[in-house]
Amino acid sequence: MPTLNGKIAFIAGGAGNVGEGIVRSFLKAGATVITTSRKQEKLEELRGYLGDLAKDNFVPIVGDLGNLESAEKLRNQIIEKFNRLDAVVASVGGTWSGVPMTQVSMEDWQKFIFTNLTTHFVCARTFLPVLVENKGSSYTFLGGSAAENAIPNYSLVAITAAGQLMMAKVLMEEMKDSGVRINEVMVNSLVNTRATEENAKPEWITADEIGDYVAWLASDEAHMVNSSVPYLQEQNR
Repeated sequence: MPTLNGKIAFIAGGAGNVGEGIVRSFLKAGATVITTSRKQEKLEELRGYLGDLAKDNFVPIVGDLGNLESAEKLRNQIIEKFNRLDAVVASVGGTWSGVPMTQVSMEDWQKFIFTNLTTHFVCARTFLPVLVENKGSSYTFLGGSAAENAIPNYSLVAITAAGQLMMAKVLMEEMKDSGVRINEVMVNSLVNTRATEENAKPEWITADEIGDYVAWLASDEAHMVNSSVPYLQEQNR
């Protein structure tokens, strides 16, 4: 388990199925963890799941990363309270499997461009300038192998995942001398979460395993890892 004692981390999407594993790992490693949701009940559900981990260093805030104004309001709340950020993890977006791309509705297209791509843009644009003030800080995108693999009837996830990956790579180049370590973790596996555990297979990666790796990536132990796209692969167990 990495050591994150004294670190201040913002986990975007921490109330999601994978995000809650990341929140758990950061808290177990000793970080103060801030996360947000548009719905108070989602944050309360997360608090209940965290149990004894949800003490003073768990900071849930009702907020919205859907546009720059609301994201900047959230950022200002965080900086006013803690004066800095050491790590940001962007675990945002939804999944979808439906119809061939020629049958995708305009409504679904716009929805997934927004939730799976625009939200990443808003998060990065809002929080990376804060991290620049803290040399050695880290920003981690969470992505999936759909970014590089053409999967039938999975177009809305794959296309936005590819855009997210390129967003990360562009930021890595633009900010390579900024002092912020930017990486994108690619999960090349289905994920065993609380929502999928009844049907999960043993080889699937768990949300907590993803969380442990991302927590290590944010630690000082991973100071040499920058501008990378590491892959987490499922394993036979």
